[in-house]
Order: sequence, then C-alpha cells, then structure tokens
Amino acid sequence: MKFFAIIALTITLAGCGTARVSLAPTTVQNAHPVKVIAFASGGGVLADAVAVELANRGFVIVDPGTTNSLIARLGLTEIEVAQPTGLARLKDQGIDAYLTIRSADGYSGVPASASARLTSTHNGQVLGGLTWQNGWGGAEGSPADRVMRSGLSQAAQQIAEGLVKRIPR
Repeated sequence: MKFFAIIALTITLAGCGTARVSLAPTTVQNAHPVKVIAFASGGGVLADAVAVELANRGFVIVDPGTTNSLIARLGLTEIEVAQPTGLARLKDQGIDAYLTIRSADGYSGVPASASARLTSTHNGQVLGGLTWQNGWGGAEGSPADRVMRSGLSQAAQQIAEGLVKRIPR
C-alpha cells in the first residue's frame, strides 16, 4: 500500500511545475564589466531581496532610495533616466548598470511572477533580462501547491542567479 502511495505522489508531483526562469537572449558585444548596479524604484520586497543576493555575489548595490536621490540631484525624471542621456549621467556617477524589477504577488503573498531588465549605463543596451514564474502544484493552498512554490528568498536567489549568468564580470 505504501508503495502505491509513493508512486501516486511521485506522479502527482511530476505533473506539477517548479519555478521557471526564462532568460532573454542578448546581443551585447564588447560588454564592459559590471560592478555597480543601481536599482530602479517600484520593485518592492522582491527587488530588495534580489539586491541582497547580488550583493552576496560581490556586486555593489545602489538601493532604490539612493538611486532616486541621485536621479533628483541630476535633475532627471524617471522616464529620462532610462534613456541614453540619463544612463550616461548615471555612468558619470560610477554606476555600471540600471536594474528594473517588477513583480506580482500570488494569493498567498509569495511572488507569483517577475521580470527583470539590466541596462548598461555605458551604451544603453540591455545586458540581460529575464522573466520568472513561480511553481504550482494542485489546487491553490493544497499541500502539493505549498511544496512546489518558491518563497521570497528562493525566488530572489533564482532571479539573481539568472541575471549573474548575463552580467559581464
């Protein structure tokens, strides 16, 4: 009986999905090394967690509050900062890349999906981008669903790992 229960559980979990990361192809040639990354505002808790993960991997992180202060001091709007002239002004401040993260929370408060885009301040090209989607398993809130879903820390690790694969060092 235990054997059949294990087989049934294995089949059930195999039909469920774990978190998925989809990396955008990049065509950046002669990419410069990235050491300092400024975070755009509006990314929420997930962006903060990704910032911690990237800092743990050796990057210097400029948090969204500091980035906003810098943007205001430079006299840029939020729209202008993502344009070539705004990015060049960030480069003049020692920032190598500008990271935008947007996420949506699921029913249980854990991230459901996210997108990230890392833009070079040197040439305005996208150095790396990805989309991330949390796993699922069975009905919302079921034990199988809770096992398959990534929490905030796991999501941040998966996103940071995907970005690091694209960041020139």
